[in-house]
Amino acid sequence: MIRPVFRFFIFLLFVGIFTAKVKGQDNFGGPYEPDSTTVLLMHFDGDVTNETNRTGDARIFGDVSYISTKSAGDFDQQLRLNNDAAQKKSHLQVPDTAALDLTGNWTMELWVNVFTFGTDSDDWRWQPRLYFKPGDGGPDGDVPYYYSNYFFNIFGSNRDFATGYWNPEAENWVEIRSPQNVMKVGEWFHLTFIRDTSRQMIMQMIHQNANNRAQLTSNPDNLELVHFEILDYGSDGLTGQPRTSDQPLFIGTSPQLDTTFANLDGFIDEVRISNTVRRFNIPPIISNVTNLDNQQSDISYEISASVETMSYLNLGQVRLHYQVDDRSWNAVDMSNKTGAAYRATIPSQEVGSTIKYWISAETKGGLRATKPASAQSSNTYYRFGIWRDSTQVLELSFDESTDGEDPDDQSQYDAAVSYEGLTEPKYGAGDEEEGDQALHFSSEDSTYLGVSPTFQSSDNFLVDLKFKAQDSVPRAGTRLIYKGLPGVFYYSNYQVFIDEGGLIRPSAYLPNNETYLGPILGPFLILDSPESRIEAGKWYHLIFGLDSGVAFARLKNLEGDIINERGGPVDHSPVTTDDSLFIGGLGSEVSAPHFNGLMDDIRVFNYAPNRYLPDSLRDTGLKPASSTPKRVELKQNYPNPFNPSTSITYKLPRPSNVKLSVYTVTGKKVITLVDEFRQTGSYTVSFNGSELASGVYIYRLRTRDFTKTRKMLMIK
Repeated sequence: MIRPVFRFFIFLLFVGIFTAKVKGQDNFGGPYEPDSTTVLLMHFDGDVTNETNRTGDARIFGDVSYISTKSAGDFDQQLRLNNDAAQKKSHLQVPDTAALDLTGNWTMELWVNVFTFGTDSDDWRWQPRLYFKPGDGGPDGDVPYYYSNYFFNIFGSNRDFATGYWNPEAENWVEIRSPQNVMKVGEWFHLTFIRDTSRQMIMQMIHQNANNRAQLTSNPDNLELVHFEILDYGSDGLTGQPRTSDQPLFIGTSPQLDTTFANLDGFIDEVRISNTVRRFNIPPIISNVTNLDNQQSDISYEISASVETMSYLNLGQVRLHYQVDDRSWNAVDMSNKTGAAYRATIPSQEVGSTIKYWISAETKGGLRATKPASAQSSNTYYRFGIWRDSTQVLELSFDESTDGEDPDDQSQYDAAVSYEGLTEPKYGAGDEEEGDQALHFSSEDSTYLGVSPTFQSSDNFLVDLKFKAQDSVPRAGTRLIYKGLPGVFYYSNYQVFIDEGGLIRPSAYLPNNETYLGPILGPFLILDSPESRIEAGKWYHLIFGLDSGVAFARLKNLEGDIINERGGPVDHSPVTTDDSLFIGGLGSEVSAPHFNGLMDDIRVFNYAPNRYLPDSLRDTGLKPASSTPKRVELKQNYPNPFNPSTSITYKLPRPSNVKLSVYTVTGKKVITLVDEFRQTGSYTVSFNGSELASGVYIYRLRTRDFTKTRKMLMIK
């Protein structure tokens, strides 16, 4: 029997151990004390003194003051950057040192309270730079100033926060942007930006005082997590290395002071930059989530993710949430096989179904994260559809439609189609016999069609449509059809637009070799003969396809005569996107010309039917014969059982990135047999298990739109 005094001693020991764990967490929210990893620390209590000796004190520019506001809480004073007029350009500059040029781990923090802001590029407060370590910039600089070592910005037009840096290797920004409308005027936000090189990820956290959003707080129990998001920058095999420069660190603006739109008009406090990943009590980290493309109907759909925790709290429940069409949401526990790997399966669904899914994870202390980060707040999900290969995925004939009603997709997938603009849908005479209808598009009313995004993206595709411009030749940049990212016009699965003088430009973006089929690097697809320039008042029939290593485009007149035809081989698959398909324009948020005229018989396929292939390409050998596989297949290995070798055969109906791996029944990877881009065809791979024990093994084939697993038995 344990005596009371010993019980008390054990209790104190337990409390001590727990407290030690809690104290192992870094101070979060401030006020901070410098340590060996602190690169910069400023409290703004009457000055801009830097509390570390690794960097210098800040230099003051413009109208700066120190105010002890009612919202200070446990803090002393805050820095007021007064930028109520464009000419003030009030900000701080911290002189450059090697310690400020960060390329490894870091943690950046500050409190900010926006006083006023701008909503467009004509306003000097449109994109305030909170932290900004710019590129070399200037007339003698090798690197533009916006290619920054790191940044923490606010975008006034969206009221969001952005954290990131420029990565020269990828020639792009590694960044996270919070959901829109997170930033609110007159409220204090604690911002955290972490870069973790061991996990190859960056992290953004936004907190507020749960008790009073207009006040700072030094009590971590009062901090409410507003947004938490990570970005796995190593997912594409990149190092994600930032670029450094000799420029000072700007706080409150950017270096382009003569033309800047980046001035902060507001308060900041407790600026701290550290060259380490500080150990905060944060939600679970969810990464490497399976992002499935469209799938077949006769298989289950495995979703995997990496889930781990950086806090002292142990990981609790990890769940996969999925919805089929508009039915109720389902939630299933994800099983932990090895390390941080979690898996769950969505059961097989019928052709035409649309599946949305997201993942949640919680610590045993109640901290929660989701992936995507805005799954619940903004209804942002992963998505895929259930389809068949070699099918038509959109059919818009408009023949059954009546004025005022949206057109119907008459394909088996029944996609949602909406007519957008200032007027209601209006139908007129089509291009064929009596009773055939076409849809009116008005450039004056900025009308266009939006098609739900699930089924129209594909590595192989064919677009078939008819159109007639009215009144005049469409303006350059007018899109007849566009499946891509509206903010990056060239980044399209496929698109057809009209160029100067009425030339038709079919194009697709091939990301593996950064080729843009069409007007830039794919000249064989430019329909640029003099007779190809379209005229107003005439019907045209356009066909554009890419399949099995061949891309082609054909323009015909109403009588079926070929006006121009181009085609040739391509080495890679086009990009696929999850955004909506647009017809007649680029959507309401993009300033681009809209089509003015009639369109009819719009068809989209997830392959190119043989009847569409140009005669000039039929005998080139580029298009596989009828023996081409109709779908991805993974055959049972032969022989089975085996000792010690066996053969595995798989078939590809189109070029694809392929990964074929062997696992133990516990999920441990034994070997990857194939991990590369393969052309259309049938392949056989040998597997030698002489160094393995007898037993059951699993082999799994993954392509962009297919995952299949089989078992095999080795007997020695």
